[in-house]
Amino acid sequence: MPQAATDLVQLTAELVGVPSVSGNEGAIAERVARHLAGLPGKLTRVAHNVVYAAPRREGRPLAVLAGHLDTVPPQGNETPRVEDGRLFGLGASDMKAGLAVMLELARALAAQSPRFDLAYVFYECEEVALEKNGLRKLWSELPWLAKADLAIVLEPTDGAVELGCVGSLNVEITAVGKAAHSARPWLGDNAVYKALPLLERLQAMEPRPVTLAGVTYQETLQVTVAKAGIGRNVVPDRFTVNVNRRYAPGRSPEEAIAELRALVPESFEFQVVDVSPPALPHEDAPLVAEFLARFGLERRAKQGWTDVAQFTERGVPAFNFGPGVPELAHRADESLPVENLARAYEVIAEFLT
Repeated sequence: MPQAATDLVQLTAELVGVPSVSGNEGAIAERVARHLAGLPGKLTRVAHNVVYAAPRREGRPLAVLAGHLDTVPPQGNETPRVEDGRLFGLGASDMKAGLAVMLELARALAAQSPRFDLAYVFYECEEVALEKNGLRKLWSELPWLAKADLAIVLEPTDGAVELGCVGSLNVEITAVGKAAHSARPWLGDNAVYKALPLLERLQAMEPRPVTLAGVTYQETLQVTVAKAGIGRNVVPDRFTVNVNRRYAPGRSPEEAIAELRALVPESFEFQVVDVSPPALPHEDAPLVAEFLARFGLERRAKQGWTDVAQFTERGVPAFNFGPGVPELAHRADESLPVENLARAYEVIAEFLT
């Protein structure tokens, strides 16, 4: 394995070994800042967000490389390991491999004269509600980020280009009944049973394909959390489920909320927990189109929400491209082929230089 590829594997393993579950990114932010220290340009810390901007030059377009620092909670996979050509560990695919590529690009390109001015954004709390997302803190602190000509978000794509992203909606739906002793259930009204027709309706809903710009997004709807009961001998008077809705670009959050509300009986409580808007593909933006044409990479829809949406909302053309494997994100066996690291690095470096 070439030395550059070996360095990327070691750097990814190092980052995997630093715990960074959402809300606890202090240590990983410090490690990232340490790797960037001494490079020419400006290093900025905002809470647990780290932004490195190389020196600006007159007339050069600005490209932003972005990646989140946080991971989901561990599942016995905290310790990184390399086995059979794969790097395993919490966050290996989502997205510490992408962070490693960003750090190595920052180091290598600092000694060159790329055709872009470059900024590297490492941010906290992407895996939780949008209101906590670290990138949201940076738009007001560093308004020049929203004037970028291009953003590449190094989310896991397995070396493909994933355009846009689906929107995400979480709603808590509550059926209300009447509590009673479980030995005399006829005196109560079991809220779980009241919800059964709705659950069956939701279960019957198949993914709905929506094709835009030659890529197909799948609109999905799933019950992800259920809560009921205060005791083993009490008929529950409330039954609450969280429904997660993924909806295609081109539809507004208001439309997604209204569509879901129409499925729920009027007597049920309906509370929107959080909503993240989708992002259109923007495959015809000049720099995005150049990237697609230049490397001939597979193009797909991003079947998940990413911060491409935050960039495109502010008028910055953006796409997802990274070394991680999206299908292995958030799993106990999370991993990626080590060869993906060098390939992602080489493609981005060639494009930027």
